[in-house]
Amino acid sequence: MLDIAKSSIPGPNGEPWDVLARFNEDTYGYLDELFAVYGTLFSLPLGNVGGLFLPHINDNGNWVFLTRPHQIKVMYESPDDVISGAEANKIFFGTDEASVAYIEGKAHRKRRQQLHPTFGGSRDYAELVLAELARQVETWPKGTPFRLFEKLQIMTSAIITEVVCGNMAEEDREFIRTTLLHTENAKNTGEEVLAADAGIRSLVARRIPDYRVWSAPESPDTLSLLLRLAEEGDVELTDEVIRDEVFSLLYTGFSTTANTLAWTFVRLLRDERVLGSVRKEIADNIGDGTITRDSVNTLPYLDAVLKEVLRLHPVTALNGVRLLKQDIELDGYQVPAGSILVHCAYLLQRSSEVFDAATEFQPERFLACSVDRYRWGAFGGGSRTCLGRGFSMNEMKLVVTKLLTDHELRAVGVGVPKAQLQGFFMAPIDGALVEMA
Repeated sequence: MLDIAKSSIPGPNGEPWDVLARFNEDTYGYLDELFAVYGTLFSLPLGNVGGLFLPHINDNGNWVFLTRPHQIKVMYESPDDVISGAEANKIFFGTDEASVAYIEGKAHRKRRQQLHPTFGGSRDYAELVLAELARQVETWPKGTPFRLFEKLQIMTSAIITEVVCGNMAEEDREFIRTTLLHTENAKNTGEEVLAADAGIRSLVARRIPDYRVWSAPESPDTLSLLLRLAEEGDVELTDEVIRDEVFSLLYTGFSTTANTLAWTFVRLLRDERVLGSVRKEIADNIGDGTITRDSVNTLPYLDAVLKEVLRLHPVTALNGVRLLKQDIELDGYQVPAGSILVHCAYLLQRSSEVFDAATEFQPERFLACSVDRYRWGAFGGGSRTCLGRGFSMNEMKLVVTKLLTDHELRAVGVGVPKAQLQGFFMAPIDGALVEMA
């Protein structure tokens, strides 16, 4: 049983590392237990989860979990002098770097604008995505169960490497593709993950001087873009910042997408009604035509399926974090400065107070209404909504459409598998086992 702590916001007592270990062991089970005991607003003494002491950031070690739309609205609509996304991210990820996730205000808005052409959804990557998918499918076994999630990670790591570092030498891109996989592998130790992180950053740092010399002016990859902006006079884009920005984009741009794709097939292959509706929509709108970025964006039911998957299976248990810089009052509680507010999409999006038939897989709920950003927050919210939302949604639509059009997959195992923490993300515990005919 959990002991109710005598504090302004209810929550369990305990040493931070003990609480964190319990949280990591059975994340969603623990959250369900906490919700049952403490209700819609509770705190956890998780302390400095990133493991890096940052003396210039004033935090009190309490993480306050928000599970209702009005709470999420406070988190995302409070002004910058009340909350800080950058400082919360630094505590969460254990870093003091200056890439887009870790800067505030005008600098943050400027960097997002600079990166928007790549990740905002306006650039067409359909040819790249479909070509890489075809290469990967050739390696998938037939008639033998395999872990689809791991195969999708290989694919998405290759895609994001081309998008971010596509003008690097092939041997460098191969190193990045394979090393990225070690940053989100449940079999690796913390030391191995950190070594993979350091290896990619080191490679990028070593290549930046030469890259400036021979990178083509029209190169569309993000590294070339950032170097051009630096050459044009953006003094904030130092070599160190560019290195960290490149790693951040690589890391956040591969396993998140693979995770949602894996859950999508977990759901589709176990629901004949929904699978049939997706297949029919593809046949009616694309048929034997070419699969393109434009054609997959004529598939509203597939779009609804992906949103429903993200509702039931958010990529992470901590969907957004903000550090309080001032005391606030929330639901009758005084929340002190130094607390970290957590957008808990799992408890929010599975609540019967927020969604009808909340635990049921019903994509139709997203067909007849617009998405309420405080009820459904798969990509975070406020000024820090996920930079790659458009890119990721396009990539997933292309992959699902192509796989369902050209291949026959079936689920292995009965029932929807449990979610397990892998790195920072919540993946199917069985790796989304499937078999391909």
